[in-house]
Parts: sequence; C-alpha cells; structure tokens
Amino acid sequence: METALHRQLKTRFGPDVGGRSEVTLAGFRIDAVDPDGSLVEVQSGALGPLRAKLTRLLLEHRVRVVKPVVVSKRVVRRARRDGPDQSSRMSPKRGAALDVFDDLVGLIRLVPHPNLRIDVMEVSIDEIRVPRRRWPGFAVVDRRLREEIATITIQHPSDLWNLIPAPLPDRFSTVDLAEAIGRPMALAQKVAYCLRWSGAAEPVGKNGNRIVYERRD
Repeated sequence: METALHRQLKTRFGPDVGGRSEVTLAGFRIDAVDPDGSLVEVQSGALGPLRAKLTRLLLEHRVRVVKPVVVSKRVVRRARRDGPDQSSRMSPKRGAALDVFDDLVGLIRLVPHPNLRIDVMEVSIDEIRVPRRRWPGFAVVDRRLREEIATITIQHPSDLWNLIPAPLPDRFSTVDLAEAIGRPMALAQKVAYCLRWSGAAEPVGKNGNRIVYERRD
C-alpha cells in the first residue's frame, strides 16, 4: 500500500511545482514529471528493482530518483489506521544519509549516467502504528513526511564522498572505512563496492588479503 510519504513526495516534485504525477510512459508508470520534462521516481525501499526500468528510460529521458532516508521519526499510536492520534513520542533511533548505501548497491552500475540524478533526501517522519496481537505488538500502517532536513545529489562518482561523514586517507581498505564511519564491516563493504563500481575509488593493491582502494575525484 502506498504511504503518505510517497504521495507527499510525488506531489512535491510534480503538481506542486507545475508538473504532473502518475504518468504512463513507454509502458511504465512514472511517479511524477517535473515542469522541464524530467521524470521523477520516488523510491523509499531498495533501489535495485528500478534498474531495469531506468535502463530503458535513461536512453531517451532525464530521470531523477528521489530516495528518502529516515534520519529521525516520531512514533504515533492509533487504535486504527484512520483513527485519531492517541499518543506520540520521538524514537531514539537515528539514521544518516550514509544508510543509503544499503540500497544503492542495486543501482550503482548505472552511476554515472548523463541522464540520471539521484537525490538522497534526509527526512524526519511520523510512523503510524496500530496495535496487533502478534509480536512486536504493533503494525506500522503509514509513514508521513514531517520535515525535509537535507538533500545530497548524486550525479558524478565524486558526489558519493558527500555521503561519507568521516575523512579517509587517499588509500584505504574496508577495515579503514568501517572504523571511519563507525559501522559494521557489512556496510563498509557496500560502500566500497559503490565507490569502486562508480569510479569514485579504484583498487590499487592489497594489504594482506584486503583490497586497498585509492580515492578518485
């Protein structure tokens, strides 16, 4: 089921700026078309499923992928989906633009492309929950936008470095990367994969059994 967050972003990049939403083109359903004719795809989940669609559309169209990343959320409880809010609290969990690498691995082989722009949008949301008997005792029934905090645009390989909050040496391994970002090795490996395949970094040797990468700007 489409969330309020998805509808809000479609409207923001389509009708709110003089464009359109829910347009059929080349056999595909497009979330929005902005006033200059660029196609807009809003993707809250994994980006990989967009690859086949984008591969075809990018041949003739400019495409902007809007990827919201939740960096903060307020938990709103209701008795039922369409009922009134009963209580709310801010979740202690925090996210960051860096989290997009979990999903970006599925699309990175299209970067760079002259017709492709990826907007990583840090957002604050309301998460609507209703009670249920099974664990964990609630179901998330909707998400709605509270605030757009910042957007990082990816058009060139070097733009990926703007997603990484900590400085790295010009040459680094995934161990260095994991330490710098303070995240598990699994995410560091995804970051390295994206940097490598986009051309933002390239392998230049090994340190033991670990690949050493060199930054390319």
